[in-house]
Amino acid sequence: VGTSSAQTVASNTNRKGCIIVNTSANVVYLAFGANNAVVGSGICLEPTGGTYFMEEYDYTTSAINAIASGSGSVVAIQEFS
Repeated sequence: VGTSSAQTVASNTNRKGCIIVNTSANVVYLAFGANNAVVGSGICLEPTGGTYFMEEYDYTTSAINAIASGSGSVVAIQEFS
């Protein structure tokens, strides 16, 4: 994840859940669908362990976009179909 909004997880009509963990030292922000991710807005993943857990009652099949407060930020992703 970099300092410009980019698709991190592609849309998936078969998605049943998704976990995204920020393993970097920077803050990462998420946005969904056609919305660009914006620093300071949306779902915030704090450094070194901030987690977003999507499950069957609050999920979306749309793309997930991300942006970080610093370049080269790494997130771990597990998607369930």
